[in-house]
Amino acid sequence: MNIREKFELSDGITILACAGYDPKFDVVGKTFSLVLGEEVRQTLTISGERKMLNQNSNLDQRAFETNDVVSLSQEEARSGEWQLIGE
Repeated sequence: MNIREKFELSDGITILACAGYDPKFDVVGKTFSLVLGEEVRQTLTISGERKMLNQNSNLDQRAFETNDVVSLSQEEARSGEWQLIGE
């Protein structure tokens, strides 16, 4: 999945808006590597899914949440170059 946006909530949850996912694959509870090319920055676990507030304009995206601290800046997330790859 390609990361398109990152949001950090005050309760410590991070939301990652992602595109290029397989809708048949349940990602909740699964572990993913945060990857750019050959670089693996970290591993994180998806703890849930959120409703996209602007879903009509982002039909190809889903919003996933994690309790892990995500070592990715908002600029990096918006670049569209970072991916979540299943373990």
